[in-house]
Amino acid sequence: PIPCVPCLPRLLAQAPAPLPLAQIPAPVAFAPAPVPAAIPSIPSSQFHAQDEFGQFSFGYENINSAKTETRDAFGVTRGSYQYVDANGILQTVNYIADPVNGFRVAGTNIPVAPAAQNVALPVAPKAPVVEPLVAPVPVVETPEVAAARAEHLAAHEEAKSAVAAAIEEKTEPTTEAEL
Repeated sequence: PIPCVPCLPRLLAQAPAPLPLAQIPAPVAFAPAPVPAAIPSIPSSQFHAQDEFGQFSFGYENINSAKTETRDAFGVTRGSYQYVDANGILQTVNYIADPVNGFRVAGTNIPVAPAAQNVALPVAPKAPVVEPLVAPVPVVETPEVAAARAEHLAAHEEAKSAVAAAIEEKTEPTTEAEL
């Protein structure tokens, strides 16, 4: 049961006395607290936007790097990013990509070939001296080939004269059926 308010002083008088506090031990010596590192003055930031035509734009920036990229309605993507490399050098890369020319990039971190040394151009060697060219010897017919040729030409002349004689004998015009 909860005691009544007028009875409270009588109940407190009957309660045991509190115990004295014990001695608090001496504090142990610790190393000094570390000083927190300074918060960078450049805050991080980011952004993003897009639409229903496939266009977008986004980017971010922080203490170590930054990037931006955009794409237009024609499908051309342009972008740039920067970072601090292992040697502490700020590297910058710019790029563009489109359906016609593909991906093209330019940057400070792309290796460059060493310059070509200035050397004299090679001289063509002199042409070797050769024997003068001799025209080929005409082909000589054997007696057998000469006889076959003469026989063929005679038969050809005989056929031509037979056609000419037939044309002279014919007095009627040629019909379509004869053609």
